[in-house]
Amino acid sequence: MPGSSLPPPTPSTPIPETRRRPWKERFRAGAKKVFVWRIWSHVVYGAAAVIGGILFLLELGYLHVYRLAFALGALHSFLNVHPVQGFLLTLEVVGVILPVGFGLGFLIGWARTTRFVILRGLGSVYVDFFRSMPPIALIFFFALITGLELRGSGIDPYTAQTLIMWMGVIALALHTAAYQAEIMRAGILSVPSGQTEAADALGLSRLRSMFVVVLPQAFRLSLPALGNEFSSSIKDTSLLNVIGWMELGGIALALAANSIEYSHYLAGSLVVWMEAAFLYFVVTFIATRTVRGIEDLFKVPGLEVAKS
Repeated sequence: MPGSSLPPPTPSTPIPETRRRPWKERFRAGAKKVFVWRIWSHVVYGAAAVIGGILFLLELGYLHVYRLAFALGALHSFLNVHPVQGFLLTLEVVGVILPVGFGLGFLIGWARTTRFVILRGLGSVYVDFFRSMPPIALIFFFALITGLELRGSGIDPYTAQTLIMWMGVIALALHTAAYQAEIMRAGILSVPSGQTEAADALGLSRLRSMFVVVLPQAFRLSLPALGNEFSSSIKDTSLLNVIGWMELGGIALALAANSIEYSHYLAGSLVVWMEAAFLYFVVTFIATRTVRGIEDLFKVPGLEVAKS
């Protein structure tokens, strides 16, 4: 209008164009974040302590405190690379139980926090049932039921026995999944409701809000408890010898019995079980320290879980 003074138009600020960094730069940044001494120092110190303990035990053997030749023979049996014996079989079983238990536990824990009554009810029934059953009873149930189902099926005995033994492994995986489901459920519920409300205000869908906002925080908060459950699952593999698994616990039981019956070496049982305990410690130490390293990698300053 004539005589009115209008403010000059302000130029709009151009939005800078975001360019994704090359994969080499992203790889270097990720490597600098992972391969730091703060994360892996406890693993190095623990490995040095284990090596020192081995050297000390070897020195005791050379001083004739115990029969070193017998101990080395038993250790060779534990580390036998035959596919149905020894330490490697324990690692194989652990490599099945931990991923299956974690994946199933995550899904069930997530289902127990949804708004769908059916999913919450099914998750509650699963958790209540498997947490109330001792793992050795589950191993027997799964093995016996599988054996009864395969009877008269025409499957050759070796394949049938293999299926029966692996069903015991599945039983342990289902057992630990119930505990991990409760850990994940507690982690999800521990995220403040204001986080999801802020995600709703930003226009994020519930599914995207769960994956982008809630789950990263819940996973970080659940890591200490998950590490404890992983170590318990590793030690529970020693129960598999009741259905014929000749893993670490089964071999230790056989060697301890043979040391008394054939070698007449009473202290041999103690030596065998000390070696078995040491190997279980190695596997558990690697698993728990790996979880601790992941926890240090993803921790947020001021929101750390108190370390033991």
